[in-house]
Amino acid sequence: MPYVLKKADEDKLVIRRQYDANSTLKNMGTLTGTAFELVFVKPMYWWLVIFHYLLYFLKRFHKCEEEWKIPNCTPTAEFFAKYPMTIGDISMLSSLVTFFVVFYNGSCFTKYNVMYNNVIAIQGKIHNVGLYLRAYYTKSSTRWNVIRYLLASHFLFYYSLRRRYKDWGSSQYSEDPGTEAEFCNSVLLKKGVLIQPEYDTLLRYKGSKHKLLYSWSVIAMKRIMQAAPPKGEKGNPMLNTEFEQTALMTNLKKEIIGMRQSIGTIDNSMLFPIPFQYYHIVNVTLVVFLHLLAYGFLFMADKLGSVFSLVAYPLVAFVLMGLLEVANAMSDPFGSDACDFSQDAIVNGLYGETKKLCEEPDEPFSANIGDPLFNPKRNPDGSLDESAPADLDMSELDDEARIPHSEVERLMAERDALSNYGAEGVKLLSLQVKRLTQAQSSIFEVVQKLQDTPRQLRETNESALARVVRLENLLQNQLMILKGELRGDPYEMRYMGEELQPPPGVNPGPEAAPQQRGAMQAPPAPSAAYTAAAQATPSYHHFAGAAGAGGGAGGGGGG
Repeated sequence: MPYVLKKADEDKLVIRRQYDANSTLKNMGTLTGTAFELVFVKPMYWWLVIFHYLLYFLKRFHKCEEEWKIPNCTPTAEFFAKYPMTIGDISMLSSLVTFFVVFYNGSCFTKYNVMYNNVIAIQGKIHNVGLYLRAYYTKSSTRWNVIRYLLASHFLFYYSLRRRYKDWGSSQYSEDPGTEAEFCNSVLLKKGVLIQPEYDTLLRYKGSKHKLLYSWSVIAMKRIMQAAPPKGEKGNPMLNTEFEQTALMTNLKKEIIGMRQSIGTIDNSMLFPIPFQYYHIVNVTLVVFLHLLAYGFLFMADKLGSVFSLVAYPLVAFVLMGLLEVANAMSDPFGSDACDFSQDAIVNGLYGETKKLCEEPDEPFSANIGDPLFNPKRNPDGSLDESAPADLDMSELDDEARIPHSEVERLMAERDALSNYGAEGVKLLSLQVKRLTQAQSSIFEVVQKLQDTPRQLRETNESALARVVRLENLLQNQLMILKGELRGDPYEMRYMGEELQPPPGVNPGPEAAPQQRGAMQAPPAPSAAYTAAAQATPSYHHFAGAAGAGGGAGGGGGG
């Protein structure tokens, strides 16, 4: 039997029909919120029942009486006897219908389950964001400025579902949700989740509005964390390191992205129904089968018929059509059926709980949470002292654990001042480090040049030695030529006494080119003018003989 719930409790439930599965008899006697409400309003069901009753009574009571004077009259029972059909004759069709209906029902329930899980997931993620904000942010205004955009997106998404299916003419949505401007004005502005400039911008936006609201929430988180009090949370002791700030932003963005995924899953599931071809064949097969079954029930009890068919057939038709209608109701759980989700409980319940979580003042002992002394008393062995009073003597706590809120604000202000001073120091230190880095780079370049100097000197020394060797070879060649000229050797004989040193880079070996060897062994022949001048010039031996003769004569004369 369904539970008797108070209105306040029922408004908090996503699925309002809650029941005791062990109260079988009481549940069977309940008509509201059951398949009776779905089947008994269908004209097709009543037509099938009337059709079977009509066939039964014609077979049972129609006689060709003489007073009716109908020519060639045949009693209905005799006519039906010519075309008998038992339930076994349509057993194959019965199996197909059962399979189609059960499979369709299971597919719709799977879709129903997926959407319920995502509805609850969205609520859970918004609750998670509220928990993070209450734990890390110190002011209710900054908490609300982050989460209100998520609540606005939540309201707007479910409105868009109702508006879309109402425009498409769905029988599930009989109530008109109003225009988007009316909804934003009556819900979003009045509940304080948007302000007028945001409302105007949202109405002009042509894309997905709830995704735009997600981006506003992320922007609000970042700017609140960077702004100084009272507009932001800069200097918040819960966010005193960059790691904590990054971790909080990462966790909040993860929850927001999860919300977007869940909303996308719900929206895509609503736009992905059971294929119409399958839905069509299930309905056609079921209707044809129920008509044939209405005729087949006339031949119960060994083809004689039975009055029990008047009860059995409506029950079978109710079960089969009831399964189909329940499946249709589960395929769209945001309508007005008894098994549909309560959108008021989804959006308004979440709004109320989140607002309390963000705007309720902090607990008077919030500054003591985490203090080792702010705990139940323990025995020396570490176990809980169950005989100790539950009340904690606050005087036992250290003074640092009982800092009043005003003192916390003063400390935060001092911390901000120190942070600013530290920031200036960090800038100066960064400038000095930059200069030292530049000086280090210059020194490194000088050292690199000094390291390259010995190599350059070595290369220069080697080049100079090569030039000296070439000069020595050249001088030796010139001296040999000069010796030959002083001896008075003929021009051809000047190069035959000793072999001249070849110039550097020339190979005088046998493998050298002929012209190369000739260049090393003999210079080019002198000109005719040079030869005549050489012959006219006295040779070295001529001068030496003349000097000897003169010496002898001089000696003789002297003697």
